Amino acid sequence: MDHFELKASVQQHRADLHARHRRIALLARQLREAEADRDRAVERFVALGEEHQAARHETGLRAIGRELGVTHRAVTGMVERARTRTPYPTADAPLIPVLSTEQARAYVESGALGNLTRVQVAFNPADIVLESGLDPSVFPDLGDHDAPNMLLYGDDGAVIGVEECLAGYGGTGPSNTVRLLRALGFDDDLAREVLYSRYIELAPTGVIRASAESLHTVGGGLALSPDGRHFVVRLHRDGNPADAVARWAAEVMADPAKYPWAAGTRRARVYLDRDAAAALQEPYRVWRGTNPVSVIIEQGRLQLWAGAVYPFRFADLLSTEQIEVLESADMRPEGIEPRTWLDRLIPERRERPPFLVISDDGQDLTHTPEATP
Repeated sequence: MDHFELKASVQQHRADLHARHRRIALLARQLREAEADRDRAVERFVALGEEHQAARHETGLRAIGRELGVTHRAVTGMVERARTRTPYPTADAPLIPVLSTEQARAYVESGALGNLTRVQVAFNPADIVLESGLDPSVFPDLGDHDAPNMLLYGDDGAVIGVEECLAGYGGTGPSNTVRLLRALGFDDDLAREVLYSRYIELAPTGVIRASAESLHTVGGGLALSPDGRHFVVRLHRDGNPADAVARWAAEVMADPAKYPWAAGTRRARVYLDRDAAAALQEPYRVWRGTNPVSVIIEQGRLQLWAGAVYPFRFADLLSTEQIEVLESADMRPEGIEPRTWLDRLIPERRERPPFLVISDDGQDLTHTPEATP
């Protein structure tokens, strides 16, 4: 089995698992509704007993069990839930399968998604992550590449991603999107709207919203860490890491209510020793570059890894670029400046820690790189 056959088999397996999960979720919902009906019946029995002393014998657990056709133990549990109004636990968000265009067409036509209500397509995958409202961890392939550029939404909240379907130009990706939308019953003129917008949301009846430019300027590739606990964005020097950090800080970190996965205390670690940071260069190979990571900005489960240069001289504590990265995240320490030519006449520092920890509470990163396999 070659690479493409294996990839198609894996994608089909994910689609089958997703469909099976939806069936299980439907049965679980029906079961919860049935239990809720029983709980309401129990409440009515209890209320009747409290209002009418003569009818208290009707509120006995065994009498309720005979009436509802359930066991004594089940009735006990229902009575306790009715008294405490304990809500049912909610399930974690299921993973979103990412399918090929043909698999997505077959999936929708089979009815597994329910009625197709909305389509979201973008040129920039960060627009999908940030505008979907989904936690980035729901995308199973995020450890290897970006989130999909296209999402299809069903009427009961189910979502699937689609590969190689983009928006915003006249190339292959948007053409794939147009063909898929036509196959799913969209009018030809409506389907072609994806060619003219870098971000667009469609319903079968028309355009919901569209933008000629990407909604977000953040970039760098959002990757799920190998341990699955946090999200890493690698920002290299050729893209001006200070500017990139400033965009993430303004568009994501400044809005923790909208992006709860980026909510928390802002912390930074600045490496002073190349050997100490050497382990950071390999775990995320898809964005590996020649510029070593020297600054990490963390907030919540989001980490920005910036490839800022190290000081050219051992006498400097931090380089100008490292300071600019910290400043762009509003974390510039007081009194930290690159040494001037006059300062460099002073003997060089003999001892340096491997890194500096910068945060209001004095604590290091929640997800330290050393803890990442």
